[in-house]
Amino acid sequence: MLAVILAAGRGTRLAPITNRVPKALVEVRPGLTLLELALRSLRAAGVEEFVVVAGYMARRVEEALSGREDVKVIRNPEYWRENGFSMLKAREAVGGREFLLVMSDHVFEPELVRRAMRAGPLCLCVDREGRYLLDPGEATKVQVGPGGLIERLGKRLPSWQGYDTGVFACNELMFWAAEELAKRSFAVSVSDCVNFLISRGHPFKAVDASGLLWLDVDTHEALRHAREAILPELERRLGARP
Repeated sequence: MLAVILAAGRGTRLAPITNRVPKALVEVRPGLTLLELALRSLRAAGVEEFVVVAGYMARRVEEALSGREDVKVIRNPEYWRENGFSMLKAREAVGGREFLLVMSDHVFEPELVRRAMRAGPLCLCVDREGRYLLDPGEATKVQVGPGGLIERLGKRLPSWQGYDTGVFACNELMFWAAEELAKRSFAVSVSDCVNFLISRGHPFKAVDASGLLWLDVDTHEALRHAREAILPELERRLGARP
């Protein structure tokens, strides 16, 4: 199984740390970055091949992953066009295969990845509880309709049934959506791509991930929470620390 990891963003809310390193290389403890933690969870779930899309300070990401034969780094020099555009840059490397899609700034346990793999594309792991969220108001919400199909993603939905964990199972349709949206809009998010596909009649499954461990590390408060509370529990679930 192949995973695409989006690691292009600057992470301005984590400044001044991200004035020195890209967000993906922010450390959750000395020597352990957010990107490395994502790789560990993916490997623990059985993923064996990785495409990492770098943007801001891309050379630093390339250097951090140098020598890893199972990881291919793709550059997105227009990383400010949001994460859906970064995803599109991985299209050639994916080569028409099904793939997992995750965010390098999300901490997540392997079981989320396993559930996405079992469900297959197109799907998103959806947390209906938000147990580990620090600020639910900032999370991307998910409207889930009959049959467990997603109706819409967004941060300002009038009603919703869960939260977007950032763990997807995808296929070529996601790249097609990003390509079409990029023709008409400067900024393209992954959420935009999902909403576009749904509007075109492509079913997008909501896979229940309630109670599973995950966190979007987007602020200093979230980073502290990841270091103090989430990381110890995640490493317990991953097994003994390597």
